[in-house]
Amino acid sequence: MLTEDEIFSNENYILDLLNEVKREGIKDYIQYIENSDFFSAPASTKYHRDYPGGLAEHSLNLLEPLKLSNSRLKKKEQLPEDSLTIIALCHDVCKEGLYVGDYGNYRALQGHPANNKHSVLSIEKIKKHIKLTRIERDIILYHMGLFSCYEYGMEYTPEDLMRAIKRHPLIQIFAAIDMEETHWQR
Repeated sequence: MLTEDEIFSNENYILDLLNEVKREGIKDYIQYIENSDFFSAPASTKYHRDYPGGLAEHSLNLLEPLKLSNSRLKKKEQLPEDSLTIIALCHDVCKEGLYVGDYGNYRALQGHPANNKHSVLSIEKIKKHIKLTRIERDIILYHMGLFSCYEYGMEYTPEDLMRAIKRHPLIQIFAAIDMEETHWQR
């Protein structure tokens, strides 16, 4: 559980990081998340970081491991800092407005589109403000690994995932980082 000061600190840190991004539309995106519950929302109802501020904390916890993994890639495969920030801090933006209730009693809002197309919804919300590269889009799309292919209504197959992984290694790496943070670092 986070204190109000920790939630506020995470919010300020995320906003500082996003303000460093040199991408058209970033100011609009920042305004969008500032007017949402992104910073106070849980990351889930019971599986990981299911407390106020958990969503922002989860997103922040992915950034440094993603940067480290990126630095270990061949120079030509490395993504710029802006891409890493967008991927880590925005990959779960679909969860803003998803959860209702209080700590210990959160539930997903019935009928919210993130219940069915989690990854696709994040991409749609980001693209309203920021143009994504194909690699950024693929990393966010497949950030849950094979689980991404089995979301309700998804038109992507495990074969699509494998083709994406061949295009860029961070697709598989980010899925592993997210899985670790989600399931093993509760």
